[in-house]
Amino acid sequence: MRFSSKLNILSFSNLVHRRLIQIVFKDGSTGLFPYVWLRDCSLDPQTYAVTAAMKGRLHFMRDFDTNVQPLGVSLDKNANCLAIQWPGNVNSRYEQNWLKSRCPANENVRILRRQFYLGLECVEQWNRKQIESRKFRFLLDRFIDDDQGNGKNSNNSEFFEKIVQRIGFLQRNHFGEIFEVFPKPNASNMAYAGAGELPYHTDFPSLSDPPQLQMLHMANRAECSGGLSMFVDGFHIAKLMAQRYPEHYKLLTSVPLEFVEEGFDEHKLMDGSDERFDYDMVARHKTIKLDDQNRVVQVQFGNVMRSWFIDIGDPSLIQKIYDALKIFTELCYAPENQLIFPLHSGDSVLWANTRLLHARGGYAVIGVPSRERRVIGCYFGWDTVKSRVRTLRDALKLAQNQHTL
Repeated sequence: MRFSSKLNILSFSNLVHRRLIQIVFKDGSTGLFPYVWLRDCSLDPQTYAVTAAMKGRLHFMRDFDTNVQPLGVSLDKNANCLAIQWPGNVNSRYEQNWLKSRCPANENVRILRRQFYLGLECVEQWNRKQIESRKFRFLLDRFIDDDQGNGKNSNNSEFFEKIVQRIGFLQRNHFGEIFEVFPKPNASNMAYAGAGELPYHTDFPSLSDPPQLQMLHMANRAECSGGLSMFVDGFHIAKLMAQRYPEHYKLLTSVPLEFVEEGFDEHKLMDGSDERFDYDMVARHKTIKLDDQNRVVQVQFGNVMRSWFIDIGDPSLIQKIYDALKIFTELCYAPENQLIFPLHSGDSVLWANTRLLHARGGYAVIGVPSRERRVIGCYFGWDTVKSRVRTLRDALKLAQNQHTL
């Protein structure tokens, strides 16, 4: 049946033999909507609980009729929505904007919804020139109080904790919740062992599920200069390897390496209590992890913790694996790929630990604890941070925001 062109839904057809409803929209586009999907995704109060505090489907899959048939289908001309009566006295109404923006199998809908995950579809790889042209800074006091972020920075430790609380939940690990990096005896990590250079690495290659995001806050910059912060985009390095050294790239994406970390750490928890944690961490994983579409989704490497064990049956491949690691590292240190800058007292930097490798330039030790370089750090999970981004987009009514249901 066809209705007035003033309506955004021009017509619909109930394709009983295909168990679909076909809709023609005002712009000429069409959509096919399966019965089972329409019934399952109906936002009526018998199907969904929707409150400010929660949103969730009410029916059990155990009890759900996947062969459900509509009892009646019509177009509400006044509300410009599709109305369907279902068994069980369920009455559903589907607004045209809701239908058009959720049309199953529509390529534009699929592309847009993938961006909601803030995943690979939102990733822009970079080299030095590219990141320097688009990097930006937020002033932290406004970041704490203002969703759009402007203001000044502070090297106060309490200020750092406010930043942490603003972002989301911490991801605790065997170095506690918040850690401090400065030269100290009985160092449990190479970063604490001295003021020398630290090579490019991701944190916690010894974990099968490492923290995804890391933040460092410069509480006190080294007085004798040095200690520069160094970053490189591991996804970009992987792309360069795939283009220039495909055989070595294949090794790093297929051969798992083992990483070990054994010792103990003494630290304070956020409630002020002291904790000693003894650990013996072991993990094996590929340096470059791909998804089922052969896209790079994770880079994980740290030479300090790499063990002797290489899980292969052909010893002749070991030389090639070392060659591949050498090429990977040389690309990391190529000047055109590195972002190098000083962190000043009060600065914080947040990055993806499962994508970016970071390093530190050496610096001179003063010999006076209160004047030494001191960095405070912590870790987050992507899910918490992405949730925060979506919440802010919703609150600020930004164009990138999408509805959950």
